[in-house]
Amino acid sequence: MDSSSPEARAATLATRAEGEAAEGRLRDALDGYREAARLVPEDDRYRDRVAQLRAAFVTSLRDEAEPALQRGDLPSARRAALALVEVDPDSPAGYHVLASAAEAEGKLEDAWAAARTAHERAPADVTLTEALAALAMKTARFAEAEALYGELVKSDPVMVEKQAAARVEFQVQNLPALARKAVAAPRVTRAQLATLLVTLVPEVASARLPPGADVATDILDRPERNALVKAIGLGFFSVARETHHMGVDVPVSRSEMPGHLRRVAALHGDPEDDCLVAPAALATCGILPETASRQVSGREAFAAIGATLRLAR
Repeated sequence: MDSSSPEARAATLATRAEGEAAEGRLRDALDGYREAARLVPEDDRYRDRVAQLRAAFVTSLRDEAEPALQRGDLPSARRAALALVEVDPDSPAGYHVLASAAEAEGKLEDAWAAARTAHERAPADVTLTEALAALAMKTARFAEAEALYGELVKSDPVMVEKQAAARVEFQVQNLPALARKAVAAPRVTRAQLATLLVTLVPEVASARLPPGADVATDILDRPERNALVKAIGLGFFSVARETHHMGVDVPVSRSEMPGHLRRVAALHGDPEDDCLVAPAALATCGILPETASRQVSGREAFAAIGATLRLAR
């Protein structure tokens, strides 16, 4: 055989590559067989050996990347993952490790991009789907998170709660600015509750106020003024006759929430539900939890209004 022929050069490369494989230099061996297969594409032996060496190299890189990630050696994990992506770009393994390394470094956008690619490579993989959903939550992609958890619910009912949490965050994300601020409040005020009522309850927003409603002077310069006028006119809050104030910045107490929620239910449907009679009943029905705090957080108020609307339908 002519030593300069493609067949002879391919045979030389294959012999050298076998030596490299025996020494554990799988990347060099893979490159050698790839070149041999390029030179003699009709020889199945070279193509088969490329496939074998690629599989072995991928396994060795996984065995390197995952332990490095677990022990916090992120540079080593990233190097192995990048090599994985290069040698096996259709596999999710390298992208999954890259996502985990980026997340550990706090680079959440990079983590999201890599995790999304991993999921695209293997959309039926439950582990990859859950990892992408968790990153969607961390990067405020709540619509994507809800959809991903919705896929997981089909095989794992435990994911129902996570899907519901993603749906709530998506709803909050799309609220008007004042309502978002109200939801974020550690202790929701009367002004903030009025904002949530007008935003979340269509019957409050569209209600016609009875004539002769009390006028509160402490709401006049407030950005929540229109919502407060509605809340006062519909009886959610009263105005002190002596001061003409309704206490816009007074925190809403847990004990008064059943009355507010009964009024919501009356506007929306049935006001006589046993779940709305007292704070303990609210907790039993999963509308408003009992806690040591006498006040209600904005997120609790948001959830309680939503639960009441669902109950009253």
